[in-house]
Amino acid sequence: MADPILVGGVSVDPDDPCALWQALYNVKLRFISGERVEEVEIKSAITNRRVRYGKSDMAGIDAEIARLQVLCAEKTGGPRRRYAKRFRFTPSC
Repeated sequence: MADPILVGGVSVDPDDPCALWQALYNVKLRFISGERVEEVEIKSAITNRRVRYGKSDMAGIDAEIARLQVLCAEKTGGPRRRYAKRFRFTPSC
């Protein structure tokens, strides 16, 4: 068992894909809701400027969530994403 890591302020076992998936999903929800927005205010004698921004790599988070979801489904025996069809050819006489 590896040392626990912090993901979004929650201690998670890095070897457990289900726990990592849930923690990253919670972080994504916080990004979407605007919780991670920063605000900077610059004041001078002439102007007053306020800038709001939020930094995140949403595509990277989505890719990692999809990968962990597949690993979690494999670990827990959940539904597979791809199925192979089998058939047998029987010649008719």
